[in-house]
Amino acid sequence: MVMSSIGLRRLASKAPATIQAGRAQYLSKPPVADAESSAQAQVFAEEADRAFDSATKTGLIELDLGEQIGVDYPATTANLLARYLVLREGDEFEFDAQASSVLCYAMKGSGRSFQEDEVIEWTQGDVFLLPGGVTILNESPDGDAVLFVVTDEPLLASLGCTALPFDETQVLSTHFTAKAIAAQLEDLGKQAGESATPVNLRFASSQFEVRGCVAPAICAGIATLEPEVSQSAHCHDVDTISLALECQGAYSMIEGNQIDCVTNAVMLTPACAEHAQHNGGETRMFSFYVQDLGPRIERSWEPRVPAMLEMEGMDIPV
Repeated sequence: MVMSSIGLRRLASKAPATIQAGRAQYLSKPPVADAESSAQAQVFAEEADRAFDSATKTGLIELDLGEQIGVDYPATTANLLARYLVLREGDEFEFDAQASSVLCYAMKGSGRSFQEDEVIEWTQGDVFLLPGGVTILNESPDGDAVLFVVTDEPLLASLGCTALPFDETQVLSTHFTAKAIAAQLEDLGKQAGESATPVNLRFASSQFEVRGCVAPAICAGIATLEPEVSQSAHCHDVDTISLALECQGAYSMIEGNQIDCVTNAVMLTPACAEHAQHNGGETRMFSFYVQDLGPRIERSWEPRVPAMLEMEGMDIPV
């Protein structure tokens, strides 16, 4: 028997509850958010050692704090996932990140990254951006290489979204060469003159220049600090992933705790944590940083069980 649309409406109107109603959540008003991060300050030294160990095979090494953050997928911060990509000479490695953006810093060696009909030839010190959702083929034919890769996969995972098709993405491939970066830093250093002001060079892609960032959920740049110079204590309202490139004798004070910088390792500084960099060494401190511009996970809301549905014996997801 085929039921008419009028019959279906009548049947639906008599249903005591629906699957859709069971998914509805009712929340009490939260206290004023303190904007604290769910991450904790730490250094990923073991992962860095693996990335530069000659015995490590071609592949990705994740900096995963998903369990600490409270999610069931890999994440370094609420919205970003950082990895080392090890490429052995002559090997190829493909990966497809369900992300809007894939940001890479070439830590060691040289190579090529292919995506659709585009190719970026990179060398040590280069930074480049590719859209996510499309396979990226990486190779290093002339020697071993290491890339530092950051994506916003956790952001899309939290929203239940997939990356846009390649021909619809707003993220365009962008290449910041080591030579151009060095020239910009030299110019900023001349502007700073004799002052002990830290030099901070931020990257922006043409489509996100107005927002002052390189990708929708990512701010990135290079930070330097001269020898025997200390920053003033300050804080940011975003989680910061800092990759130490030159850091002999350098350390951070984060919420009163000293955390030593480790060459090639990542330091995570949580949002709203008071911190300051100190360079006690004899050479300039140099780091590549990435900041999480996406929404932070709030856990202050309290669920209220819908009384009517509870009385009717439905299982209410909380």
